[in-house]
Amino acid sequence: MSKKSFGLGAILGALTGAAAAYLLAPQSGQEFQDDMKLKVKEAKNKAIIRMDEAVMETEIWLDQQLSEQDIRNQPVKYERTPETTAEAPVHAYTDTDDYTESPDVFTEE
Repeated sequence: MSKKSFGLGAILGALTGAAAAYLLAPQSGQEFQDDMKLKVKEAKNKAIIRMDEAVMETEIWLDQQLSEQDIRNQPVKYERTPETTAEAPVHAYTDTDDYTESPDVFTEE
């Protein structure tokens, strides 16, 4: 039996049971509806809590796997040197050629 057919059978069984309970319940319709609303709300809250726990466990597991394998990208370190810095544009020069307004420009003295 595959997991898919088992899950489908479980869902159909649950729906059939709910329908039978609705039809054969000794409670009034309004009482039954209120009871069912409460049970559905509780089931929804439990499902949300389980999903949150599963997400947290997955994040923790993934973080451990990444730290063990050290796959994370190391930060790139840039060094500012005259060889790696572009020259200042011509309009940046003032009356004297050794002064520029750009802090990235290196002048040879």
